[in-house]
Amino acid sequence: MNSWQQTPEQQIRVLLIAGPDTVGDWMANVINADPSMAFLGLVRNLSQARQTVEKLEPDVVLLDIRSGILQHGDLINRLSAPLSGPAIIVVAMMGEVEAVRQAMLAGAQGFLLKPFSEEELQHSIRQAYQLTLQRRAELSDLPRLMPGREEAQKPKAEIIAVFSPKGGVGCTTVAVNLAVALQRLSDKNVILVDGDLRFGNIDTVLNITTTTTMGTLLPYLDELDNQILERALVQHDSGIRVLVAPPFLDTAEEIQPEQLTRLLARLSALGEGYVIVDVWSSLDEFSLSILDACHRLVVVTTPQITALRNAHRFLDVLKLLRFDLTRTSLVLNHCYSRSNIRLKDVQRALGYTIAQTIAYAPNQVTASLNRGVPLLQEYRDSNAAKDILQLARRLTAQQAQQERPGLEIQPTTALSQRAGKNKRKLFFREPAPAANKVKP
Repeated sequence: MNSWQQTPEQQIRVLLIAGPDTVGDWMANVINADPSMAFLGLVRNLSQARQTVEKLEPDVVLLDIRSGILQHGDLINRLSAPLSGPAIIVVAMMGEVEAVRQAMLAGAQGFLLKPFSEEELQHSIRQAYQLTLQRRAELSDLPRLMPGREEAQKPKAEIIAVFSPKGGVGCTTVAVNLAVALQRLSDKNVILVDGDLRFGNIDTVLNITTTTTMGTLLPYLDELDNQILERALVQHDSGIRVLVAPPFLDTAEEIQPEQLTRLLARLSALGEGYVIVDVWSSLDEFSLSILDACHRLVVVTTPQITALRNAHRFLDVLKLLRFDLTRTSLVLNHCYSRSNIRLKDVQRALGYTIAQTIAYAPNQVTASLNRGVPLLQEYRDSNAAKDILQLARRLTAQQAQQERPGLEIQPTTALSQRAGKNKRKLFFREPAPAANKVKP
C-alpha cells in the first residue's frame, strides 16, 4: 500500500482559509462533527496561509474566494504541489464563476457554490481527497508509461428527448423512470434534464432541492469547463444526475433556444451514457431546438382519441420537417386492459408501429409522484415499471446496433431552422391538385 493511501482509522485532515462571512465558522462546525475528519483550524490572514499549510500538512484545504486568494499570485499553485500538497476546494458564489475557473487553472481540485448543505460539503471533501490520492498514484507511475501514446477520444452520450404533443399523458413520469432504467441497465452516466422551462417539476417528482438550475447555469455556460458543469448537476440516490428547470417564469423568459442546443451538446460531451430530456408539450422554438439536438425521440401518447389525434398530427409534422422517423419510438402509456381501443387499431390509425406499451397503474404512479420516488425504486415490481424497463432495453439495443465513433449535432438540417423560415406553415400541407377543367 502506498504511504498516502488512507486507512479506515485515518481521518482526513482539513484546514479552512475563510472569507469575511460566517460560512467558515459553519464549515468548521460541520467538519468537527464528522468523525472521519480532523479539523486543523481556520485561517483568516492570507500572509500566514502557506506557513500554516506547511506546518500542519492538511489533506484538504477549503479556500474561500472572498479571502482574496486570487490577489496573491500563484499561492494556490504553491499550496497544491502534485505529490505533497493538499487537495484544494474553492468556495464561491454562483456569480464568481470566473474566479472559480482561475482557481481551478491554478491547481484547485474542486469547488463548492454557496449555499450548500452539510452532505455536499462532506462529500466534496472526501471526493477531493480521493482524487488527490489517485493523482499522486498516477504521478508515481509516470516513468512506466509508454511515451507518445495519445488519449483516445472521449465517447459522447446519446441524447434522448421524451415528448408528447398533448399534456397530461405521463411524459415526465416516463422520462424520469426511463433515466433510472437506463442507468441500471447500462451502468453508464445518465443525466436527466427538465426541458419544460416554464412549468418543469422534475425537482418535485424526484424530491430534489437545489439552488443550481438551468436558469443560473446557462448565462455562464461558455465560461464553465466540464468539471464545473458536472458539479452543477444534482446527484440523485437512484444513480442519475439531474439539471432542473428555472424556478421562476421571468428567468425562463431570458433563455434562448440556441442556449439549449449548446447545453445539450456540452452535457453529451461529458462522457459515454445518456442525456434524457423531458420536453414540454408545445411545438415552439424551444422544443424544436431540443429535437434538433436529440439523437433519439420518444413520443408518448395514450389510448384516448384526443391524444392519438395529436400524436398523428405531430408525426405528420415530423415528416414535413424531414425528421428521421427511424430515430423515433412511439410509446403508448396508460394501457388499460379493458380499453375499447385495441393496439392494432391504434397502429393502423397512426400508420406507425407502437414500440412499447406501458401499463395503466394510477395508484402506483400517484403514490410515486406524491412521495418523490421513481416507480423503478418504489414499485419496481409493478407492470408499469417493468414496461419502462423494457423500453430502456429496446433503446440500448438500438444503440448497440449502430456504430457511432462520435455523436455530433448537425445544425445545418435543424428542425427549428426549417420551421423558422415560415412559422405559419409549420402545419402546412400540400394542397390536392385541382381537377382539370373542361374547356367550353
